[in-house]
Amino acid sequence: MKEGLRTVPINLVHSLLHRVEDGWDPITEVYARSYASFVSNGDEALVDKLDGIVGGLKGRRVLDIGAGPGQYSVLFAKRGAHVAWYDVSREYERIARARAEKGGVSLTFSLGYLEEAKRLGTGSFDLVFCKGCWAYCRSDRRFANLIYSLIMPGGVGYVECDTAVFSKPQGIRKVQYKLNAHLEWKIGHPVPPHGRIARLIQKYPIKHLDLNYSSDLRDIVTFVKSG
Repeated sequence: MKEGLRTVPINLVHSLLHRVEDGWDPITEVYARSYASFVSNGDEALVDKLDGIVGGLKGRRVLDIGAGPGQYSVLFAKRGAHVAWYDVSREYERIARARAEKGGVSLTFSLGYLEEAKRLGTGSFDLVFCKGCWAYCRSDRRFANLIYSLIMPGGVGYVECDTAVFSKPQGIRKVQYKLNAHLEWKIGHPVPPHGRIARLIQKYPIKHLDLNYSSDLRDIVTFVKSG
């Protein structure tokens, strides 16, 4: 199947009609505050692990893509990293700004759809951190390419994504998941089938790949880009 046939343009049309710069926000204030409370302050152990893989976060450039309420952005910044918070929601941005101020750290904020993160610069980051947002991309294949391209040579990518086992799609959502799994057509926000993220990343030059499939609820992929 040719690359041009892999993506149904419904999500693209939606993004053209709902522009972030015009004030559109997919997240309500009530949901944003509820989610921010649920995720709390993030996982310090995960940040410790990434600190070791990167070789120390201090002075490093980190992109937290799909950063939401900014719990990980703040944790990275507290380690001395220069952190770019990136998300589509102004409601999340407000929460992340307040969290950063409370934590005594500075973040760089940027709003946009996931695909628009390419404007942040090819090869610009020592670490690209993508936790929980993968399903919102318009094409799994192109998003893998985007994440890889944003990482500088020798830099690290971390991707954590729920699986269909966690999401438990029903009705029309089950059809959306099947179309994505078998035809790579994304309508709505289905998560990729188990193993797809790793297979896509492995198409690019990498010098290390770590796969954590210890839970059938999520795929965790950590990789080091070839230098």
